[in-house]
Amino acid sequence: MGLEFSTVLWAAITLTIFVAGMTQGAMGFGFPAISTPLLALMTDIKTAVLLNLLPNMMVNIISVVQGGNWRASLGVHWPVAVYVLIGSFIGACVLIVAPQEPLRLLLAAIILIYLHQNQIALLDWNALMRRPRTAQATFGLAGGFFSGSVNNALPPLLIYFMLLGAETTIMTQIMNLSFLGGKIVQAGTLASAGELSLNAAAANVPLMLVALAGMAVGQRLQRYFSIETYQKLLRKILFVVAALLIWQGGRYFFR
Repeated sequence: MGLEFSTVLWAAITLTIFVAGMTQGAMGFGFPAISTPLLALMTDIKTAVLLNLLPNMMVNIISVVQGGNWRASLGVHWPVAVYVLIGSFIGACVLIVAPQEPLRLLLAAIILIYLHQNQIALLDWNALMRRPRTAQATFGLAGGFFSGSVNNALPPLLIYFMLLGAETTIMTQIMNLSFLGGKIVQAGTLASAGELSLNAAAANVPLMLVALAGMAVGQRLQRYFSIETYQKLLRKILFVVAALLIWQGGRYFFR
């Protein structure tokens, strides 16, 4: 993958990574939820994932370290993180072999699930949640699969921890740890399949710095804007992005 983009496209990619970093800094999570679909609109899913690898890992590492309270998060919920690793490997294998346009529709679907997570969480999950190990496997594998394939593990994991009634700090830390593990597995799977070129790896370094700069800005903006304000804006942006992804992916089936 040569990544031979125009100057304008590189500028748009850089801005996208910066904004995604701001989201991570302000909310504690959400970097790939913003960066991947926006980059996918400009390129394709696989390229969007490759451009996200190192920036995504770094912001997750920082978020995990800042979270603290390891006993309450990793000590209790570590099986979910393990299942995310397994799901990420399966999802990355799908990313390697699947046509790109149907993956756009899959990404749009996971965005719509995110936008309606509160309604989905209100469904009757009692039968599943009465079996903790089964619930961990179900949501962990689902989150990992979406992480490996379309770079977005957020909706299944958010719904799971909402059903548990987990504290925000614990939920944020274990999710970021899961995201980090998923990214490592995804990167290793893509590299072993020859999908990670030197150009893509080199491009990740300056983009990582851009992501960190955006994260620092987002953490400062937290003082002036509430999380609810960020979430409302994020939801509006993601709804438009999902519609565009459906339009792009739909052309694959109706051309």
